[in-house]
Amino acid sequence: MRLRFSSILWCYFLCQTLHISNGRILKCCELAREMLRLGTSKSELATWCCIAQFESKFNTSAIGRLNGNWSNDFGLFQVSDRYWCQSKASRSSANLCQINCQQLLTDDIKESVKCAHHVKKLQGWKAWAVYNGRCKNSKLLPSIEECL
Repeated sequence: MRLRFSSILWCYFLCQTLHISNGRILKCCELAREMLRLGTSKSELATWCCIAQFESKFNTSAIGRLNGNWSNDFGLFQVSDRYWCQSKASRSSANLCQINCQQLLTDDIKESVKCAHHVKKLQGWKAWAVYNGRCKNSKLLPSIEECL
């Protein structure tokens, strides 16, 4: 019995370690530089940093808790699998970014940025609830000038 419990515990910690290694925790400056390199407008970088900070704590592998509409949010910008990405074949999604949600969880943020830009194009900043509460006021945005 003791051997079985320790095996289960070891497996649990191994799985947790593997999950963490699939993504990374960025700093605001890292995110700003990468997004600029990927074509994001310099004037929007502070807002994107704010959204990533409050949505995922800059964690590329973040998966949000189950929402009230039975959807989950994925990645840096917490994109919903109800509208923007496909998480499971059994769960319906509009999949407007035409992407598997798992692609939003990697340490390469190219697809996350591409999808977030698409969300913003179709819905504006209001697509992120955190925008009105924390990221709309330019005085509250993080400074990115020293990043670039």
